[in-house]
Amino acid sequence: MGFFRDLFSKEISARDLKVALIGVERERKRKQMELRKIASKQGDLVERLKKARREGNGLEVDYLWEDLNQYRFDTTYLKREAKILNLQGIALKRYVRGMERLEKTNNKDGVRALLERTRKSGLDAKLAHQFINDQEYLDELGAIMDEIGLEAEQMEYAEEDPAKMKFLEQIDALNAAEEAGDLDRALEHEEQIKSELEKEPEAE
Repeated sequence: MGFFRDLFSKEISARDLKVALIGVERERKRKQMELRKIASKQGDLVERLKKARREGNGLEVDYLWEDLNQYRFDTTYLKREAKILNLQGIALKRYVRGMERLEKTNNKDGVRALLERTRKSGLDAKLAHQFINDQEYLDELGAIMDEIGLEAEQMEYAEEDPAKMKFLEQIDALNAAEEAGDLDRALEHEEQIKSELEKEPEAE
């Protein structure tokens, strides 16, 4: 089915939509908390990786690199889920306002039309895509409201993996800058490392 088709599969009221919105907001906050926890864990792993490189502990470097990449995959999935929840929340807020207006004027035909139009909408399909197009989703949501007359997996890396080599070069450069007391240069490398960790991993 899908989030909206399931939600609108029965007769519902503005109150039901508010309850659904509370659930979506709660889940979205949980995803954001998980993302913050992962960011903290990645920071710890980078510190351990710096130490392992300084000590020449290749086995520990490989182990930590795999952990970092697993967290990158986890972050990618969590960000996508958070984005879906955010878009669902936007739609629910608009539906609540629209439903309240329809209920206030006792417009039962309008309520039925809103339910039916949403059931047949493409909102769920757009959220199911791997790469979500926010504008297409919002356009579909706007079309629904207008029509009713309302407002509108872990990867394995070879030893010669270029991404790994590039990342370790940044770690080495950061270590060198810190040892030389060059704080500006160290900060620059820290930002580059952080930026690299925030990128979505490429599928093989």
